[in-house]
Amino acid sequence: MPVYLALVLLVLTLGLNFLARMLVMSIKNEGTGKRKGSAVAVPPASHSGIQTDTSHLRDIPIARINYTVRYINVVFKSLCILAASMAIACLAMIFSYVLFKGVTSLSWNFFTLNPGAPGNPIGMKNCIEGTMILVGMASLIGVPVGMLCGIYLSEYAKKNVFNEAIRLLVDVLAGTPSIIAGVLAYELVIAKYGHFPSLGLGFSGWGGAFSLAFLMVPIISRTTEEMLRLVPASYREASLALGGAKYQTILKVVLPAATTGIVTGVMLSIARVAGETAPLLFTAFGSDQDVITWANFPHIVDMSKPFPALTLKIYQYADSPSQEWIEQAWAGMLVLIVMVTLLSAAVRYVTRAKKTSKI
Repeated sequence: MPVYLALVLLVLTLGLNFLARMLVMSIKNEGTGKRKGSAVAVPPASHSGIQTDTSHLRDIPIARINYTVRYINVVFKSLCILAASMAIACLAMIFSYVLFKGVTSLSWNFFTLNPGAPGNPIGMKNCIEGTMILVGMASLIGVPVGMLCGIYLSEYAKKNVFNEAIRLLVDVLAGTPSIIAGVLAYELVIAKYGHFPSLGLGFSGWGGAFSLAFLMVPIISRTTEEMLRLVPASYREASLALGGAKYQTILKVVLPAATTGIVTGVMLSIARVAGETAPLLFTAFGSDQDVITWANFPHIVDMSKPFPALTLKIYQYADSPSQEWIEQAWAGMLVLIVMVTLLSAAVRYVTRAKKTSKI
């Protein structure tokens, strides 16, 4: 039954995305037609030193001193500033509230001990480690695949039905509900007797990493494609004129020029999957056992068994009648926000430092 419900959600997402694309294309074509039909004929400037009569330009409304346009511009600018301020204020309020509710439950035991029984929650050490490992493994899978897909669509794909279908599929996957990724990973990786051929690994960390990578790929792919398209064509032409091959131009010229935007897309995808719960309910399942076992070195992490995650434990604790567990859930939310923020800041700092050193 979950497979069929996920299929219904996927079909609805595909249909809505297709309708949105058709609407955007129709508006774009209509606007292009209007611009072509309403072009203002302006006589060419004279190069003989004789001053050209431009008095007829006064009949064009935009050339007049129109105070109404200025007032509308001020109002529009004020609305933009107000919207940006509201967004920042909402973010500040959310962070402040989570900080207020979660900081009182933080302690050294929270970071050094595993979850305990009801009434004695202790800590979330294994959940923090599990989240970092899951996000790391998902990034190892999703970032290369997403970047390669974006590079293909930007640098190699020609304008045809096949490539347009790929772009549509990427857009659909980027807007697909995360629970569909969980159901897909369950059927392909977890289930031993499912509707489709499956690896049959059972609930495990590998299934959780696969489901999170599935969510990362379309975001990174779309961001990479758009950032590469913003790189001027003159960069590519200069590299090719100097004898560089296509792959050398992409690796050494185009990608470095678009690094900042691509890194932003990667961080957005990481921030999204770090807070996902639904896919992990179908795949990782959760655990209260240690993630890292140094006694089993070099196999210190076993991802073939149920795997803990911070979001799973937050979901479990937040839905509990135990007040101690609810307080631990707030502390887990705070730690998750801080982890994503610090990771984003560190990656941006390293990226900017490398860019500055090259200059």
